[in-house]
Amino acid sequence: MDFTLTLMPLIPFLFFFAFLFLHARGINCPSCHRPMPVIQSPFNKTRRQWLVGGYRCPNCGCETDLKGRQVAARTLPEQGTLLHGMGLFVFCIVISLLLTCIPLMMLLMRN
Repeated sequence: MDFTLTLMPLIPFLFFFAFLFLHARGINCPSCHRPMPVIQSPFNKTRRQWLVGGYRCPNCGCETDLKGRQVAARTLPEQGTLLHGMGLFVFCIVISLLLTCIPLMMLLMRN
């Protein structure tokens, strides 16, 4: 099997993570006004951050949502945010399956 054929399903995930990385730029802490880190250690994330995302300021410890608004420590996720994230992930899986199945079908039809 061709090397590019095996890497093709990863293309949607690259766009997904590029979107997440670029979205994180430009968010400042609402408390101390310093820039938030683009990449956060998974050991420092709260349960809410694992579910819907968000940031924690390394300087003052302020926790924010994805839009940069300060949230309380035990705030529940906004309605629809989790569905939006899962929808993006499912979209990437569907595109990956299509990018895997179509070349495989073409390869089988050639033989």
